[in-house]
Amino acid sequence: MALADRFGQRVVTLCALYFAQGLPWGFMTIALISFLTSRGVGESEAGELAAIVLLPWTFKLVWAPLIDTVTIRSMGRRRPWIIGAELMMAVTMLGLILMGDLTHDLKLLGWMFFIHNCFASLQDVSTDALAVDVLPRSEHGRVNGFMWGSKLVGKGAGAAVMAQVMAAWGLSAAVLLQFILLLVIMLVPLMVLE
Repeated sequence: MALADRFGQRVVTLCALYFAQGLPWGFMTIALISFLTSRGVGESEAGELAAIVLLPWTFKLVWAPLIDTVTIRSMGRRRPWIIGAELMMAVTMLGLILMGDLTHDLKLLGWMFFIHNCFASLQDVSTDALAVDVLPRSEHGRVNGFMWGSKLVGKGAGAAVMAQVMAAWGLSAAVLLQFILLLVIMLVPLMVLE
């Protein structure tokens, strides 16, 4: 029974981390772009902003050798990378809150999104490496499906829920809610050992 509990904890951890990637992705690429275009931002500017969000995901090729080489064994092989990436994802959200309304400075908003997604792509690679390390080989495919499903649920929540929050309370409220959710999700890998 303890083995099944540990397996379940690992699956929940992996899915929570993938949800944490999807939430800001849906917010940035769908909800915020729609919000900005409804306020007069042109299609080309919105397209550039969306491209900036997606660009850091090409860095995944760089992250993999780095996280395989540099570790803090006392914390586990992957957890330092995951926790650090989650923390920096939350910090970028906090930065967005502290900078005020960036809807009039799309260049700075784009840079904040770029930096956020650098850490999100790092977290993605680290989470995938953790999954390979802690799951039985026979479960890789099934659990990866759960993880990807969690990312899609996060993306949907980032689009739909955050759009509603922005409509009701503004951009800062949507970013604050994501900041809080990222901090809560960051606690999950802190509680589960590799």
